[in-house]
Amino acid sequence: MSINELKVNYKKLLNKADKANGRKETISYLNRAAKIKSKIYSKTKVNCFKCNGVGYLRITLDEARTCLCCFGKGFLIEEIQRF
Repeated sequence: MSINELKVNYKKLLNKADKANGRKETISYLNRAAKIKSKIYSKTKVNCFKCNGVGYLRITLDEARTCLCCFGKGFLIEEIQRF
């Protein structure tokens, strides 16, 4: 599935969860939506262009600083990237 199809399915599941009758039905829809959201998240992240996925920038041999572009995570989401 492409990212757009996953986003559409995610929105549909959230709408179904909103209109669900019982607690168990609502939770099942939300759990399915959480699985789809994790797939979307894993497909849209790319390595940071400044630190190349490390999460910190080496200043000297003894000192390293957190990369402020990715905030130490080492990856960016494609939609948020700023060049």
